[in-house]
Amino acid sequence: MKRLPVLALAAALSAGCSSGPDPARPLPLEQQPVRERALDQSMRDGVAYLLESQEKGGYWGTGCRPLGWDIYATAPGSHMAFKVATTGLCAMALREVAASGALAEPQRAEALAAAVRGEDWLAGPGRALRRSTQDQIYNIWGHTYALQSLALAIREENDPARLETLKRAGDEHIDLLDRYASTWGGWNYYDFAYLTQRPSMESTAFGTAAGMIALREAERSGLAVPAKLMKGAIRLVEKCRTPENTYLYSYDWRYHPMGEINRPAGSLGRTQACNDALVECGSKAVPAADLTGGLERLFKLQFYFECGRKRPYPHEAYYAIAGYFYYFGHYYAARLLSLVPEADARRFAAQLSDTIRPKQEEDGSWWDFGMWDFHKPYGTAYALMTLKRCRDFGAP
Repeated sequence: MKRLPVLALAAALSAGCSSGPDPARPLPLEQQPVRERALDQSMRDGVAYLLESQEKGGYWGTGCRPLGWDIYATAPGSHMAFKVATTGLCAMALREVAASGALAEPQRAEALAAAVRGEDWLAGPGRALRRSTQDQIYNIWGHTYALQSLALAIREENDPARLETLKRAGDEHIDLLDRYASTWGGWNYYDFAYLTQRPSMESTAFGTAAGMIALREAERSGLAVPAKLMKGAIRLVEKCRTPENTYLYSYDWRYHPMGEINRPAGSLGRTQACNDALVECGSKAVPAADLTGGLERLFKLQFYFECGRKRPYPHEAYYAIAGYFYYFGHYYAARLLSLVPEADARRFAAQLSDTIRPKQEEDGSWWDFGMWDFHKPYGTAYALMTLKRCRDFGAP
């Protein structure tokens, strides 16, 4: 048989291939198109995605649609924890954006109604959550964001009967955050140490920061938070703080403080969350200049943050960055806008808006880490709450 030249062979092979993507085979998530919109349009499209993706029961996400590389999580307990956390974030985002002025009627009314359905689901029976296994404590994320969402709803609720239901649910999540706090103070979502009833593994700085902010919002809504619980969490995050204005990933990293995950690039998302939590909860450990410095670094080293976004495995990017830090970190950066000088806040708001808007998917969602069907709702919620604060500070 006569051999074809290499170029002729390549041409023959390509002739039999489709010139474009096969419509019967959808593109992988990380290759799907994105489209930049103006700020208000971006928020409206994000809200439309959340309205469309809300399940009939009022929650977001089912845990029944695996992507093929989902993280270590035992069903059903871990999936219920993710569902509660995601629903808390989505309800909170819809309530915040409904009050922002970015939405026109009837979308504003629809967003508020969807938030109420989500909150009622959060306050319903069976949402208290427990650890899935001795080593998986993902319920911490459920308690954190359910509590924060309920706290916001409590401040805006006028119906006495519903208000009582929301408060009772909020109190239960506070009790469970107390029960599942680590022996070190604060929270971890794993216990690979001694598998004790009260978790024995050192707490993560970022998870503890998120829990602190939820508890602070609960206090603002009139719920009682044990002083000892908050004190232990503050102490843990302060101990994780380094002279570089970074935070250890978790307290066990105190023995390797210069590990790449703890360096400025590896701590980009944690730095914003931990700085915000410490300042909002009354700690004196963070100088005012470090709030601005942390935000400056977020944009200076943004390249490394981008490298972790949409990667399928945790901590595989430079400086051990995981994808799920992306919108988490930018959300807490946006919370810092109200804590820095106004001129800086306006500058950072514009930078945050320019960072978040171009990453919106064609369907109106945002996502950073593929995880069953929770990733788009939670990513969209974080992004909307970020953009809402950018809008508050005049971002175009």
